[in-house]
Amino acid sequence: MTDNGNSDFPTFTFDFSDHLKINKRVSVRYAAPSASLTLRKAGLLQFGNEFTGKLVDISAKGALISSSEPLAKNNKVALKIVFADGTLFNLKGTVARDKAPKHYGIKLDSYSKDLDEYLFKLLEKSVGLN
Repeated sequence: MTDNGNSDFPTFTFDFSDHLKINKRVSVRYAAPSASLTLRKAGLLQFGNEFTGKLVDISAKGALISSSEPLAKNNKVALKIVFADGTLFNLKGTVARDKAPKHYGIKLDSYSKDLDEYLFKLLEKSVGLN
């Protein structure tokens, strides 16, 4: 904190060094609600090659999933998520990273406003606001 000449209103200096920018997320990540997850690797030869996975966490811009099916970084995938109440989301994304064995970060191809609003409503219900 530095003094701007008025001790009643100090100014703050923030360190935005690259080594301190760890979390680059723009969207709020939610712990995964109860849902079924079906994935398909995108590509001409992948038609009908579906497999299951599990949501670890999710946002309107990405998800962390676990799957016994190996996924390489930069693979395109289609995700079919069916939540416990029957709400369905069909999303497309890219494997951004493999966090740990059988855990993969998926960056969605585009922001999903509908998913963002749905997740927020689930959060409201879980904390008793709705």
